[in-house]
Amino acid sequence: MIRRRDSDGFRLITQHDHAIVSGALARRIGNGQFARPDPFEQTILGITQHDCGWPLHDDQPTLSSAKLPLDVFESPRQIAHKVWIESARRAAAMDPYAGLLVSLHVLSLSAATVPQKPTVRFDPQQMRHQFDLNKFQHQAIELLETLRAKSGLRTDKPLRLGLSEGWTDAAEEQLKFNFHLLQAMDTISLAICCTTPPVLMTGAVHPRPGANAIKLQLHRSAPDKLLVKPWPFDAPALRVSVPYRLVQERTYADESDLHDAIAASGIELMSVEITQS
Repeated sequence: MIRRRDSDGFRLITQHDHAIVSGALARRIGNGQFARPDPFEQTILGITQHDCGWPLHDDQPTLSSAKLPLDVFESPRQIAHKVWIESARRAAAMDPYAGLLVSLHVLSLSAATVPQKPTVRFDPQQMRHQFDLNKFQHQAIELLETLRAKSGLRTDKPLRLGLSEGWTDAAEEQLKFNFHLLQAMDTISLAICCTTPPVLMTGAVHPRPGANAIKLQLHRSAPDKLLVKPWPFDAPALRVSVPYRLVQERTYADESDLHDAIAASGIELMSVEITQS
């Protein structure tokens, strides 16, 4: 769940709806500088479904420690691990290549949670966190290797977080291109949906498979307008609609209080324009 604070209250956007926006943007990738993804429909499916396990939480959302609707960036590991692996499994059931992209995504997310400077003292809680992380990553890697094989990709060469390390071929370059496109569209959609953009540029993307990586710069010039540079899309401007439910900006007594507020709200649409910087 994304908890967007606006003048009218909290706009609650489900993770799956945010991912659908990512897929809609990915479908419009392609111009003189940027290649379209390939295989096209399978890649678009993977991007669209990269958070499809989140209904496990968002259908019955929880509260933060501050008694606010839990925002995705506040999610504890026990929630994150559950919805991440479910996202990969559900996407894989739709298509192996789509599932592979989602598996790469969730494995990358888990790697980002590893502390840069692990504690050296004995800490039972930290050890439990590490055990849970190892268990999750084992599941994700096992699924990922199965999906690589089903997608006709090599499994007999060194991999790092599911991608080739120290070697490459055409299929692997295409996979990296498609995966980094998923991450970039995820970042752009978050910049659209969140109260403020979490970051001001995407991670590395490739204009085409095998090309040098670049980053897309993001700037939200107004609540309903996002600027992107360089421009990767096939039209001078795009407009997307994001479903949300409006609830009061207040603390909630318990989860039932929040669920009642959500049930009493209708689905509304937030229209956002994306243009060239």
